[in-house]
Order: sequence, then C-alpha cells, then structure tokens
Amino acid sequence: FYLTIRGKTEANKKINLNPKTSSNVISTSNKGDFVKKNDLVCSLEEENRSAMLDEALALQNQASLQYDAINKLKIDGYRSENDLAMAEAKLKSADAKVEMALNELNNTKLLAPFDGYIEEIHVEIGSLIGPNLPCATIIQLDPMKVVGEVTEKEVSKIEKGSKVEIGLLNNKNLKGLVKFISKSASPLTRTYTVEAEISNIDGEIREGLTAEIKVPVRETTAHLIPSYLLSLDDSGELGIKIVIDSKVSFKNISIIEDTPDGLWVEGLPKETKIITVGQEYVIEGQEIKY
Repeated sequence: FYLTIRGKTEANKKINLNPKTSSNVISTSNKGDFVKKNDLVCSLEEENRSAMLDEALALQNQASLQYDAINKLKIDGYRSENDLAMAEAKLKSADAKVEMALNELNNTKLLAPFDGYIEEIHVEIGSLIGPNLPCATIIQLDPMKVVGEVTEKEVSKIEKGSKVEIGLLNNKNLKGLVKFISKSASPLTRTYTVEAEISNIDGEIREGLTAEIKVPVRETTAHLIPSYLLSLDDSGELGIKIVIDSKVSFKNISIIEDTPDGLWVEGLPKETKIITVGQEYVIEGQEIKY
C-alpha cells in the first residue's frame, strides 16, 4: 500500500542576486524571462573601473619588464639577490592590483548562477544599487521539489531514493524520487520533512501547487469500505462486523489510507462478507440469516 503525504511544490533553488559593488543600473532582464547559467541579468555602470584596469595593466607590464631586466643583470652578476626580491615583490603587487581591478569591473555584470526564471526585478534603470539591495530574484524549477510532513510513526517507513508517485490537483500524475528525509522533528508540529524530486523541464509545474506524495510502503491485501461501518469492541479496538459461517464476528482492522471514496483497511480475509445494514443491532456470535 501507499503512504500518502500531502504537501506542495517548491522551487529547487531560489536566490536574490545582489551586486558586490555600488553603481547605477543600466540594464536588466525582464520579469518572467528564462535565463541560462552565466547569462547577463543586470548590468551596472562601469564608471572609472575600465580606466583603473588599464592603469593596473600598464603598471603590471612595467613591473614585469623591470623584473626581467634585473633578473638578467643578477645572472650576469650586476645585481644582488635583494634587488631581484624587491622587483619580484613589485611584480606580484602589480599582478594583485590587476586582479582586483578586473574583479571590480566584472562586479558590474550580474550573471545568472544557474538555469532558471526571473521571478522578480527589484530595481529600476538608473537607480543606485549596492550589496544590500538585490537586483533580481531567480528561481530554478527543474528539478522541482515536492515537500510534505510526516509523523514520527510514518517517517521510519520511508527510504531515501524510493520511487514515488506525485499527484497534482489537475489530476496530473508524475514519477519522482525521495531526495531528503529530515533527521530532526519540527518543534511545533513534531513532524519530519520529506522532499521528493520530479522533472520539470518545460517549467509548466509552478511553485506552491498542492500535491500528494504517494510512497509505496509494502504490498498487502486491503479492502475499500465506507467509514460508517467502523465500530469498537469492548476493549476499544477498531474493527468491523463480518459474517463467518452465518454468525457475527468482530474483526480488528488497521486503516491504511483515508480517501474520498472511503477507507482502505487491512486485516480482513480476502473474501469477506461485511454487515453493511443493521450492524449496530447485532453482537458477536449471534447467528443471522441473509
């Protein structure tokens, strides 16, 4: 039978794209656009960053020529080891300044960190933006996560990597895999989070949809019965009244799943005669005619 977990769809990843520098916005992607990894999402004014890089490259070239010249003179015995060490330090400093200037220039281009959709644009063209203000929100919908909660009694029945069925409200059924089972319970609900993963290449499945995760637990013989047939015996055990050899018998059962069509229960013989009318008027062992 299946353990049914009610939950909802969630984006696999969702991030705010923040710049590492401050400048004015000169271009952005559009809300709803699909972007590939490393696509340009937001562009900022370079201001004097290109000039700073050119200056750093010029100083690097100068330091490199000086190092090569001093190194040659040292080999010929005209310069000391200390002179070469100072030239090398100057060259490394120039290299570092080029790297910093290049990073500062690259920071004006905000690139998509993964394939996904632009869910929100937070700035206007011309507005000043800094590290504390996101330019855009990007969500990844493929693969899609389906997240639900289970009780401590149910969590031990689920295994990571299990194949599951995902049912959506539009009657669409999909195949997925259990990717995560939390090790700690929620302090408020005392339930454990279960996440399944499904393919969503075309992006048709949206975030926040109601969904059901059906986890196969084990095979068993079950019967579908209406809930009004349930009753309790003298010890308070749940069961229903059936007929065995023309006599009333109370049979204990376990509820597997509650569905709109009724209850799936186990514990009954494969072929069972269930008393559906007047069960409240008969007692166990009473002989009946039908």
